[in-house]
Amino acid sequence: MTDEFDEIEPGRRTGAHRQESAAHSNIGAITLVIVLALVAVLLVVAAINIIFSSMGNPESKVADPPAEETSSAEPSPSESEVSVADDSITVDVLNGSGKSGVAKKFSEVVEEKGWKLGQVGNYSTGLTTSTVYYSGEDNASQAKLVAESLGIDATEASEDFDADVTVVICSDKADSDPGSGGSGSTEESSTSEGAGTAEG
Repeated sequence: MTDEFDEIEPGRRTGAHRQESAAHSNIGAITLVIVLALVAVLLVVAAINIIFSSMGNPESKVADPPAEETSSAEPSPSESEVSVADDSITVDVLNGSGKSGVAKKFSEVVEEKGWKLGQVGNYSTGLTTSTVYYSGEDNASQAKLVAESLGIDATEASEDFDADVTVVICSDKADSDPGSGGSGSTEESSTSEGAGTAEG
C-alpha cells in the first residue's frame, strides 16, 4: 500500500514543518538554559554578598562591647591601687597621742607593708581621733589602704603636711596593735601623757 508520503511531487517539501518545530524547540531549550544559568549566577553573587555582610557585622558588634568594658573598667585602676602598696608613696608617721613609742610601732607596719617610710616623730595636736592625711587626690586610694593596714577609720585630704600620706596617731589608737583594730598592751597606757619622746 502507498500513502501520500510515498508519492511526493517534484519540488514539493513534505514534512518540512516537522523540522521547523524541532528547531523552535531547540532554541527555546537553549534560551531556558541561558536564563537559568543567569539566575543561578545572580543567586550565587547574592549569596556571596550576604555571607560577607554577615561576617562583617558580628565583628563590629563584638568590637563594640570591649570598648564599653574599657570605659566601665576605668575605675578598676583605683581599685587595684587600694589593694597594693605603692612603694613610691612616702608615708610619715606622727605620734599625736602623747604616749611614748606609738609612732615607731605604727611606722614598722607601714614599712613592712611596702610603703616608703618618711618622717617618724611626735606631733602636737588637740585631736583624739587618729587620721590618715593625704596630699592630692592621686594619693587618696593609697591613704585608704594605709588606714586599713593600721586599723584607722578616718582619711582626709590636707595640704598641711609635706609627705604624700601622713599618719597621725591619736589617743584612740595609741594602745592598739596596728592593723588589728584592737587595744594593745596596757604597758604603754601607763606611760605619762604630755609631749612624746623623740622615739615618737
